[in-house]
Amino acid sequence: MAEVKNLPAKSKANTLRAFFNQPAVKQQLQMALPKHLTVDRLLRVAMTSIQRNPKLLECTQESLLACVMTCAQLGLEPDQFLGQAYLVPFKNTRKNAMECQLIPGYRGYIALARRSGEVQTVSSQVVYEKDHFDFVYGIEDKLEHRPNLNGDRGKPIGAYAIFKYKDGGYSFDFMPEAEIMKIRERSKSKDDGPWVTDTDEMRKKTVIKRHAKLAPMSIEFQKASALEDRAYSGESQMDILQDKDDQAIDAEIVNTEVTEKFAETFNALDQPTLGKYLEVCAAHFKKSVDEIKAGAVEKPDDFKKAFTTWKAAQDKKAQAVNGKKEETKADPEEDLSVLSGDCPNSPGTQYMKGHCKSSCKEFEGCPAWKN
Repeated sequence: MAEVKNLPAKSKANTLRAFFNQPAVKQQLQMALPKHLTVDRLLRVAMTSIQRNPKLLECTQESLLACVMTCAQLGLEPDQFLGQAYLVPFKNTRKNAMECQLIPGYRGYIALARRSGEVQTVSSQVVYEKDHFDFVYGIEDKLEHRPNLNGDRGKPIGAYAIFKYKDGGYSFDFMPEAEIMKIRERSKSKDDGPWVTDTDEMRKKTVIKRHAKLAPMSIEFQKASALEDRAYSGESQMDILQDKDDQAIDAEIVNTEVTEKFAETFNALDQPTLGKYLEVCAAHFKKSVDEIKAGAVEKPDDFKKAFTTWKAAQDKKAQAVNGKKEETKADPEEDLSVLSGDCPNSPGTQYMKGHCKSSCKEFEGCPAWKN
């Protein structure tokens, strides 16, 4: 994936937008999306959220893609105004890199709870000190809340959630403000993201999440809850965001990006011969063709030079076979089809023997040709 660390914000956003709009990315997102959400809308909402927070542009493309992919799987839109999910930057100290984290929102949890098949409705409210509020736990549970509609409602004193089930039953839970703030204090993102921008929504979500542990919940709800727990503890979410299928998707996207870049960079070369050369290099270095292409894209000038030398050697052999030139017995030391080890003057690059012998003053005794 392209690095975007040192680019201006506008360039980073354009690079990221181009990455998301790759056919392979959009195809995989579309496969994961529920019917009510389109891939174009998801990407538009995601890019808007990312551009609102410049720190997200510093995050790895791998983590950004994983979060957007998980939003697709959960059917949630990462928009702070909708309150379904939030994209939050996170410093992974182990990797010394910025990663994007996905924190489900209040409305996201409600949507996931309703999809469990058992829950009919979920509601949650914040209670303020000037509201009329009364609740009782026991054999006959009771909850009564009448908000103060005449001016200031005072400070928040807690939040509650009510779950109504499809069989006609219901359950509720109330969390005092002190308990909610204890949970906020444990969060590594307590001073950033939704705890700052959408505090009331976080109060509601906190009580919904706690009460959901007693209700039948979907796998998607459990995954969302696990993601938030990781965010609160300041740990990376990547192992949850990327399961084996997601890694396969990411590898496919990376290979597609490399293939397109390779084709663009080397489109002027003899394509049939180039295909054969890639196979020769892959066999010699015991790598895949995609890995050879990735190396070529990183050092295009060196790759073109090595290819040109190899092609000249193949042309020379072909001419000799066809009788266009007098056949000469090839000296093994002059064999242009033999590849060197890593060049000490250009680490990570290999050359043909004929090229090195004819153009490098340090050929004699060069460690790249010891074997």
